[in-house]
Amino acid sequence: MKSIVRLSLVALVSASLAACGGIGTGSGGGGLEKARADFASQSYPSARTALFAMLEKEPDNLQVLALLGRTQIALGDADAADRVLARLKKAGGKGAELRRLEAGVSLLRGKPAAALALIVNDFDTDAWRLRAQAQLALGKQTDALASFEKGMAAGDDLPLSVAYARFALETGDLARAGQILTRMNRFAPGAYNTLVLAGDIAAARGETDGAIAAYGRATSAYPGKVPPMLALANALDEKGEVDAAMRVVEKAAKLSSGDPALEEMRIQLLAEKGEWKTIRLALQGREGRIDPASSLGLTYGEALLRLGHAEQARVLFSRASLLLPGNPFARMMLGEAQLASGDAKGAWETLKPLASGTLAQPEILVSAERAARAAGAPEADVLKARLDPVRLKATMALADKGQAALSAQDWKLALATYRELLQRGDDPEVLKRMALAAAGLGQGSDALAYADRARRLVPDNPDYLHVAGLVRLELGRDLSGARRLLEAAAIADPRDPDIARDLGKAKAAAS
Repeated sequence: MKSIVRLSLVALVSASLAACGGIGTGSGGGGLEKARADFASQSYPSARTALFAMLEKEPDNLQVLALLGRTQIALGDADAADRVLARLKKAGGKGAELRRLEAGVSLLRGKPAAALALIVNDFDTDAWRLRAQAQLALGKQTDALASFEKGMAAGDDLPLSVAYARFALETGDLARAGQILTRMNRFAPGAYNTLVLAGDIAAARGETDGAIAAYGRATSAYPGKVPPMLALANALDEKGEVDAAMRVVEKAAKLSSGDPALEEMRIQLLAEKGEWKTIRLALQGREGRIDPASSLGLTYGEALLRLGHAEQARVLFSRASLLLPGNPFARMMLGEAQLASGDAKGAWETLKPLASGTLAQPEILVSAERAARAAGAPEADVLKARLDPVRLKATMALADKGQAALSAQDWKLALATYRELLQRGDDPEVLKRMALAAAGLGQGSDALAYADRARRLVPDNPDYLHVAGLVRLELGRDLSGARRLLEAAAIADPRDPDIARDLGKAKAAAS
């Protein structure tokens, strides 16, 4: 199984990266500049340590206290941030910047309305960032967009730009994200945030080579930072350069021994290399603590299956399939484990729905054909015909073309490509993608029709319920229906963060 590991932008905007000279003055000197540099590169623990050391000598230094407050907010520690702000006030801190820090703590505590109240008459670029983030938390996306735009008009500001770019990426507006990056490259070309944002945008566009180049620049400029190294490893893996990806992971592990994200990536790469014994030895001591629906759990289950422990694998994949009802890999591996355990009929029942779609991957077709033949199902010969190299190559070429068009937001090409694939038979996955492309073109009625047709084919599938609700939400049509569909999707797959996020938006929009 190959998961998508992309450098999250959430951490890039958790606190302001601006200089801390707005509250008072202080002697800070080189130590303060070093702390600021650590903060700007998101080395928050290092910045905090340096700031604590400075406060031992200058306990009332307003600049140091202000930066420490930002650092605690960036680390997600609201209680610690409150303690710092109390010291800041006692030392004489006041004014707009103090209120912005208080607004940041309010956001951290999940109180966006309180944050907005603190910056009512503040039109600094950082206030616009805080205002937009509070409005997003309140479900006011249109207001947030306006705040981001007003902030950008007020001047060049790195944290505001990154926050706006994250918003654009989350809403699928890759063109806007690219425009923001272009501006960041003008006023902060070598900044950590600028470099990793370039990688994230390239990855979102499906431009693997561009992502590799961008993350490579980030790791060269900031060799002590693990997140861009992890993102680089994933991009190399996406390109099929597994050994190169493993070298990056091993290098990163020397900087952050025991990092769970690195361990997960290492296990994933070992699976792609087929080193099942190594995986089992690495994980069997903690198998009781591994979530069967996690990447590690799925990989451990596959290792057991490949090493001949079919019954153990079946149990793990049965649990994973219940927890991840929309995950085709978990379902495919459950079918293979059932077949290896001697339950050919059960394997065919599990794999048949996966193999029925036009976009079914070759490995699913192979597994389904074996199960169908073992179960004596007449569909075995049909599946074998679909695996004909010439036919399969043509289908996969169209599927790749459609996916590339979706990634590039070339909605017209995507819709035309998936229409051609739909001629090979009704497929809910094809219809889902047609709905997204039609929505991108503003063809609302067609988008709703495609989405509803997909969910009727597989009524309880959380993915198709999600898209049917999302299309309504994005088009502003039938908002109560969007909420009901997204609630049904969340019930069917409560672990999916995208469904949870969109349900939150639907609730805010319908209120």
